Amino acid sequence: MHVFVCHAAPDRDAAARLRADLAQIGRQVALDRGEPNGPQWWDTVLSRIRRCAVFVFVVSPDSVRSPGCLAELRYAAALGKPLAAVRLGAAKFPAELADAAVIDAGGSTAERIPRLRATIDAFPPPGSLPQPLPPEPPVPYLEVYRSRLDQPVLDQTTQLSIMTDLRSRLLDPKQRAGAWSLLVGLRRRPDVAPPVAATLENILAPGWQPDPERRVERRYWDGQAWTTLVRHDGREFNERRTPPPETTWEADTPAPAAHRRASAPRTTPRRKTRWVLVGLAVAVTAAGGAVAALVLPGVTAADDDPVKAARTFVDAVNTEDVADLRAVTCERVRGQAADVFVDLGPLTLEQVNESTDPVTFTVVTTNVVGGELEQRVFPLIRESGEWRVCAP
Repeated sequence: MHVFVCHAAPDRDAAARLRADLAQIGRQVALDRGEPNGPQWWDTVLSRIRRCAVFVFVVSPDSVRSPGCLAELRYAAALGKPLAAVRLGAAKFPAELADAAVIDAGGSTAERIPRLRATIDAFPPPGSLPQPLPPEPPVPYLEVYRSRLDQPVLDQTTQLSIMTDLRSRLLDPKQRAGAWSLLVGLRRRPDVAPPVAATLENILAPGWQPDPERRVERRYWDGQAWTTLVRHDGREFNERRTPPPETTWEADTPAPAAHRRASAPRTTPRRKTRWVLVGLAVAVTAAGGAVAALVLPGVTAADDDPVKAARTFVDAVNTEDVADLRAVTCERVRGQAADVFVDLGPLTLEQVNESTDPVTFTVVTTNVVGGELEQRVFPLIRESGEWRVCAP
């Protein structure tokens, strides 16, 4: 049985505990916090709601004020999905939950699990979806901007208007992640006007920003993507934790709704510089482990192959994937790749340098003895038309 859990971002801990409890009784779970987290976020959410057998709404002062959470609840109700509610704090139940089963999430695990099992097992088997399907709700928060950015051509005046509006929405914590993603999309447009592009480069320049996932206080944006370098509670560190997947469901790629107009195909304009740095520690003091971060230019957008090889190598080391590691290492060390490289992890890719002969890339790793961050440089060579990593 698939269970969809809708919650507000501040209620993530309660939602995570509910997820764990549901897993204990053998249920597959999808979580959503009602806020944008990627370009296909809303299509994915609606697809999961259509597929779920039970829709659980975490009722809190934040969720009942969240446009995203309420839109998800109303869509589930329109589909006729069985509804359940978990109450957190003093919040009035939305009208859609008037007849919902209430899950008591308090008490010890031994107390919660039997109650949860009884509540979930009481729901009937999932029925067929209504035909025709109810109208899909629009994307909360920023739908008007997404629709405008889907247009194949935008003049400079329209681009400036969109950029100005989205920039102002960066001040709203609930809209910031979505607005940032749309600004990145605007910058990628092949028709972006030079004045707009210049301003976007300043807005989206490398630097510390509020964490879009709101797990920590600050996360480093390298100019192209979010990195694992974070700041929290006065500390600066590489976040090595891999967050749990949003869902345990299989085959979770949503199919676009039939009535939605497909976006015009786009090509990504080449940027002058690709930033591949995550974080470089240059000093660790005995008193507090102070870490300084440095951003260095990587390679141009035309030079994707060496960057791809370096990233594949780092991912293979970090996941201890010996097959991928052997596939990306040179013939000289391929047979000993597991012995030579696996114990290096976890690694963070810093930069790829094509001005050297051979081409090299630099990674950051943690010294297991002293706990200090160290740089290591590896050569990249061409073998059989492919980039391969060799030992120094």
